[in-house]
Amino acid sequence: MKAVCGLLAGLVLSLNVLAEVKVISQQQLLAWQQSGKELLLLDTRSAGEFAVGHIKGAINIDFRDIPDAMARLQDWKDKTVVVYCRSGRRAGIAENYLEQQGFTGLHHLAGDILGWNRAGRPLVK
Repeated sequence: MKAVCGLLAGLVLSLNVLAEVKVISQQQLLAWQQSGKELLLLDTRSAGEFAVGHIKGAINIDFRDIPDAMARLQDWKDKTVVVYCRSGRRAGIAENYLEQQGFTGLHHLAGDILGWNRAGRPLVK
């Protein structure tokens, strides 16, 4: 029962954050990447999922490891950070935490990796 309550709390938090974090389309992300815009593309899936295929330029920090990775992320606190996972739940949890830490340039990739795959966009390994 505790595990279910914890999962539901995380889902509610992630949905609340998605309402506040700017959503960026796949086309906008690609345009930003092609223009050379400075951004951090953060894949919050597991290392195994990331190894199977990820969006070019992404770094991988499992959503559960975000608190321990704050030293690595601190330079991005006031810069553009685009977050994604498989379907949105884990990215939302990571966004919630980053927002609590004062990150101001957070964006959520519309559709996450499932939407990216449905659109036939390339992945790298």
